[in-house]
Amino acid sequence: MIHTRRTTALAVIQFTLTMLPLAAWSQALPRDASKAGFIATAGKRMASFEVKSLTGSSLSSKDLAGSPALFHIWSARDDPAGNGPALAASLREALLESRPDAAVIVLSADTDDAKAAIRALGSPSAPAWIFVSPVGEIVAYRLGRLSASQAGTAVEALFGLYPSDSRSVAPVAPAAPAPGTAAQAKVDASAPGTAAQAKVDASASIEERILAELNLARTKPSAYIEVLKEYRTHIRGNYLERPGETTVVLNEGVRAVDEAIAFLSRQTALPPLTPSAGLRRAAADHAADQGRTGQTGHAGSDRSTMKSRVERYGTWSRTIGENIAYGAETARDVVIQLIVDDGVASRGHRANIFNPGFLVVGIAFGAHPTYRTVCVQDFAGGYTER
Repeated sequence: MIHTRRTTALAVIQFTLTMLPLAAWSQALPRDASKAGFIATAGKRMASFEVKSLTGSSLSSKDLAGSPALFHIWSARDDPAGNGPALAASLREALLESRPDAAVIVLSADTDDAKAAIRALGSPSAPAWIFVSPVGEIVAYRLGRLSASQAGTAVEALFGLYPSDSRSVAPVAPAAPAPGTAAQAKVDASAPGTAAQAKVDASASIEERILAELNLARTKPSAYIEVLKEYRTHIRGNYLERPGETTVVLNEGVRAVDEAIAFLSRQTALPPLTPSAGLRRAAADHAADQGRTGQTGHAGSDRSTMKSRVERYGTWSRTIGENIAYGAETARDVVIQLIVDDGVASRGHRANIFNPGFLVVGIAFGAHPTYRTVCVQDFAGGYTER
């Protein structure tokens, strides 16, 4: 939804996902792991299995209980030189002295013997790297080849989340920033083939993470193309299938993603959005209302409109707009969905994110009884709080 001082017309854009929710909120990963392209997940567990490894030895999920493990899913079709297995062997050798409990396992997607283990890890396509905690939680994954130059520090950081005697679910938390430190968004697009990362402090709220992700897309649209390309690799027809996550039904599939990529290739960099406390309160009112009623759309149960909610807490200038996303559970998923705008013919949410007239934003994220989550974003060209 967008509203300007120059017209009385009100364009209503509703973003309602008639699909299953995405993965649970993900924990922050160590910087080196994120830089190497690992993506955090949460609430996903490795299923039980018993198979043979690439070397022919017997392997079961019970054998791994109490030890962190890194799995490499390999296929000779994608890696005929065997670079992945060779890298896995060197990583295991490097960990031997410091982490004798660490398991680094190669599973061949070309053999029937390994398929049960690959299914237990969420059926990722080769090549892939999956890191599992000592209690069987899928902590992080990386699709595609892993750079040898980044692998050592990335894998060491992942295993460092769990002390050698750890049998606990909780990892060792990364060092927290000093109290009161604002979350900072930083782009790392230097590694070839690595999706750009919106890096924020480990203590940042989900709203701060969403703001960082929005600003990554606005300020570095060409870098965000890599994010969408990585997302596209998980789409099979009209299904989004990511390791360890529930399959999601899409309306348009890769067509909408390709259109978004083409859009970003033409998009010039924009200034970052600045957070507004008043707009955040307006967004929070609507998110709380829909979390209570289960409604969707821009009209409140009290008959409020986006404009009336924004005007409760201050005075806006030039233009205002609102995005609402349902079902996404990570900051990146929220922003990807709004930029791709699958099933939304007007691509209005994408237009709001890249509207040069919007300079401030308020974001609220909460629970929704039907879609599990709701994220409201209220934008303005300027805003003065009361």
